[in-house]
Amino acid sequence: MQILSASTLIRDSLARTDGQVTSQDHLRALDIDNNQAALLEAFNRYIDPGKTLIILDAHVVIDTPDGLVHIGSDVFREINPDFVIFIEDKPQNIHRNRERDASRVRPERSVDSLAKQQKIAITVAREIADNLSIPIHFVDGGDEEALARVLSTVQEAEPDV
Repeated sequence: MQILSASTLIRDSLARTDGQVTSQDHLRALDIDNNQAALLEAFNRYIDPGKTLIILDAHVVIDTPDGLVHIGSDVFREINPDFVIFIEDKPQNIHRNRERDASRVRPERSVDSLAKQQKIAITVAREIADNLSIPIHFVDGGDEEALARVLSTVQEAEPDV
């Protein structure tokens, strides 16, 4: 198994091409289309063809200074996933986690705003899965056993995954 982070891949690609060292939180202020091109470049460079399961930790919506930006199916089509796992949580938990995470600089959002964002993200994730004709699985945040069950089920159904 190989686990990759979209934000880490984007930052790596930007640093290689522009010499630009960018914090994870500053990415949302940059051109999202350029970020996605950087993601694809780095993803293709970093994937290990010897691994049967590659997990990409990514978002389907980005909370930018200009509002929510949906990441299109075309980006995910280039990645060619076999399935989507959407990790959801109670908006109160997301809000609390964001407040406690002093290492990050995020826009301040109310619990209601985070609930709306999560509903939008779920809709976008479903659209991506539908557009790519792949299954989508939902897992509660922090439920590592449920995530392990989904991954195990997927690997049993499709051993090449």
